[in-house]
Amino acid sequence: MLEVRDLRVRIGRHQIVHVDSIDVPAGGRLGLVGESGSGKTMTAMSIVGLLPDEAEVSGSIMFEGRELLGRSDVELTRVRGAEIGVVFQDPSRALNPMMRIGRQVAEAIRLQMDLSRTDVRRRVVSLLEQVQLPDPASLLRRYPHQLSGGQQQRVLIAIAIACDPKLLIADEPTTALDVTVQEEILRLLVTLSEERSMGLLFVSHDLGVVRFVCDHIAVMYGGGLVEVGPTSKVVELSRHRYTDALLAANPGIPAADEIEAYVGRRLTVIRGSVPALGNFPSGCRFRNRCEFAVESCIESPPVRTVDDDHRFRCWNPAVRSVDASVG
Repeated sequence: MLEVRDLRVRIGRHQIVHVDSIDVPAGGRLGLVGESGSGKTMTAMSIVGLLPDEAEVSGSIMFEGRELLGRSDVELTRVRGAEIGVVFQDPSRALNPMMRIGRQVAEAIRLQMDLSRTDVRRRVVSLLEQVQLPDPASLLRRYPHQLSGGQQQRVLIAIAIACDPKLLIADEPTTALDVTVQEEILRLLVTLSEERSMGLLFVSHDLGVVRFVCDHIAVMYGGGLVEVGPTSKVVELSRHRYTDALLAANPGIPAADEIEAYVGRRLTVIRGSVPALGNFPSGCRFRNRCEFAVESCIESPPVRTVDDDHRFRCWNPAVRSVDASVG
């Protein structure tokens, strides 16, 4: 359904993103993972043409057999909402504080669908029910500030799926929510994807969260892909040292009988921070933070493939295997 090839995004003299290849099949769920500054959001927003005016984009973004790159804003407006929905990370900023909830959801429907006023209202109530909001009819006349953060995020999801899109892009949709509400929103996204056979491109810095939501994972660092594959392989047999470091830095939630082992234990961290644009090292962009860097890391590593569906770029992989071929 979605095929991204050789996607490059430049702003001024800096190349922000270079994604060689990612795919989201119909009903599939792909997670884009990495620290802030890795290029995840820029990659996702490239698909729907929501980048800054100064951004220069090249490559190919095929959606349902149609090339999206090079389309006018008017043409992309017909795709956004109708075929590709977007959920942003901060609902308090994404929702209009001056408009009632019912009107905001209805507006998304009227832009793309020719329905009577009665049918629009009926659809709005149905959408609020689908995102599991209590007493949806009473919410129509409320303003965003009268809802909790979790309820606001559900409203954003209702707007994003209002016109039955084939693909949903969720950009850090649980960042501003507490842990309990996060889990509810994540389960909702998975349920909606399964019930509607809707593809999901899920952007997150939390590999533990993506593991729960997605069937495939693409790990990004320095604007590029470092590892891509089925969730089980990326998590259990991670090859790239950055993926391995992200997994080690996630403390997880211990079972009741394991809590004592966690008490007093130091958290694993990735040394340093993501460099500013223009300050990444040559070769492997992670090498200045990697504890396992070797001399060859000063050169850009080639793409290696395992089992035809697991790709990575690393000279000194976390899991060594003779079955990895250079692609």
